[in-house]
This record gives sequence, C-alpha cells and structure tokens, in this order.
Amino acid sequence: MKKFFTLIFATMLASSMSAQMHGALKFSGASEMAVMGQNTPCESDTVKFEMVSMSAGNITFPAMEGMATIPSFTIENVTFTKGENHVITMAEQTFSAKVTVNNEEKSITGSSLTGTYNMADNSLTLKVVFKYGKMPLPLTYSIKSYYIKEVSSPIAVSIGGMMNYENAGVTYQVRKYMDGETQKMDVTVPTYTLDNTVMGNMTLGTYTIKGLIYDEAKGGFYRDYKNDGLKFHVVCKGGSMNMDNDYSFNAEKDNNILVKYEGSKVSDIINRFQMGAMPFYISTNFKAVTNGIGAVKSQTAKGKGKMYNLQGQLVGDNYKGVVIINGKKFLKK
Repeated sequence: MKKFFTLIFATMLASSMSAQMHGALKFSGASEMAVMGQNTPCESDTVKFEMVSMSAGNITFPAMEGMATIPSFTIENVTFTKGENHVITMAEQTFSAKVTVNNEEKSITGSSLTGTYNMADNSLTLKVVFKYGKMPLPLTYSIKSYYIKEVSSPIAVSIGGMMNYENAGVTYQVRKYMDGETQKMDVTVPTYTLDNTVMGNMTLGTYTIKGLIYDEAKGGFYRDYKNDGLKFHVVCKGGSMNMDNDYSFNAEKDNNILVKYEGSKVSDIINRFQMGAMPFYISTNFKAVTNGIGAVKSQTAKGKGKMYNLQGQLVGDNYKGVVIINGKKFLKK
C-alpha cells in the first residue's frame, strides 16, 4: 500500500512539474448549464487546470451561455486529495471569483464545487453551483472533459506526390475520450504555412477531426472524414495564384487521418486530403521528435535557417523562448 501511494505521489509530482513548465493543462468535453429547470447543453467546452501546490490548483471555466452570458472566470486554490484507483477528488467546497464586464466588476459566489480527476483515462469531471452578479437564481454548470495533449514536431508535406515542402514546427492537439464503451480521439490540425510553393506562400487553416477509432489493421486511430462537412481556410500569396477562401474537403476523394502511438506518446500523424476542386491531393506527415527540455539546446542559434516557435509560426530575432531552426530546437534567450 505504501508503494501504491508513493506511485500516486510521483505521478502527481510529474503532473505538477509539467503544469509549471508548460502552463495550465487543458481539458475539453461536453457541458451543460442549468437554471430554473432549463438546460443549455454545449457540445464542446474547454476548462484549464493549473496546479499551485500538491493539494490545490486554479481552475478556469469558459464563458457560459444560459439566461445570460457569463464570461470566463478562474476559481483559485481549489483543494483536492489523492485517493485510490488513480482518482483525485475535489470535495465539496465554496468559492468566489470576480469578472469585469463593460468596466463593471461583478461577483461570482459559489455555494458548491465538486469534481474528480481520473488519471486512468485523463478525465476531469466538474460541477459548480453559483450566483452571478445580481442574478437572484443559482446556476449549475457541469462538464466531463478529457485532457488535450499537445504534440509538436516538424511536418513533411507532399502536394500531388511531386512537390515536397516542410514546416519546421507544428503543434497538434490530441484528445482521447470514452464514448460509451468505445475509446475515441479528436485531433485539431493547426494553422501552418508552407513557404515558396508553386502557389506562393500557402497558409492552411485549422480544423478539428472528431471521432477517430482505433484500427488494428492500420496500427492507430483512424477516420475517413470526407463526409464530415468540415471546412478550413486557405490563403496563398505571391505565387501563381492568390487565394483567400474557405474550402470544403472533396467528398469524392480520399480524406483521412491516422494517428499512431509508441507506448503512451504520439509518434506519427498522417493526414491525406483534397480540397474543393483542386486537381491533386495534399499529404502531411508528422513524425514526433524527442520532446521535453532535454531536446532543447541552450545555446546561441546559428545558421541561415528560418526560425519558428513551437506553434509553427515564423518569428524574428527579438523572439525569446524555444525556437526551431532546420528541425532542431534551441532555447533563445
């Protein structure tokens, strides 16, 4: 039993270090706002959790839609205890917070906050009951959310199998969750830019593919999303054509994504798609590199390569932090 609680403590300590290094942890899932028996569901909300000690953390809730729009707010120093079965419990507690709306400060007075974080499936379940400003009636907000894992690495991009390009640093958001008895995955493809293509500097916008399911034959989580009704924004400048429009994926062509793992870490994200009436496909291959502080070189970056941040955005010489040059990470001070 002592070894078991030591393991729990070590796991929590690792999570704490991760939060301190990378900021608040993000969780996403379906939520519901209830007041006077009227329920307002939301398909996807995002909450943030940031540890401040081994027994307390700050939780940031999203803006909520109900009888009135309540802006995002943060509850500080939410206490929790570490229990068995990899579950952390936030016992019922009161809370308070303040928000500013149109230069007016409004109070949030909470009569109840309860929640659990299950480390086995990375789910965070929360329920809060509170009054907002001068509203006479209490509101109840509940959410079951799952951890959003961010993975960063260069991607190789092939257009039509003939023209090959690269972006030195792209960050995907990956979320595993349970849908009944089935484990599923959502993947948010970020905005990224390909420089000097035949169509000029091409920027492909973000979109989220939902409901990937593990495919044993393919060796990873897979989805054919050509009929999902997704759209994304494309901008091309300085080349053979100028584009600045939203595009749908061509339902007559291959549009699919495959996410592979090595142990608990994402190793590959392979995405093949064809947009609108474009005559050729685009294939992107994300291959994870060693991540973490050990993969960052604390030295002056040299060379003529372009410099990107971890979101794949081109940055200038005044940028401070971790940068990627020619596929390698450097700590720029």
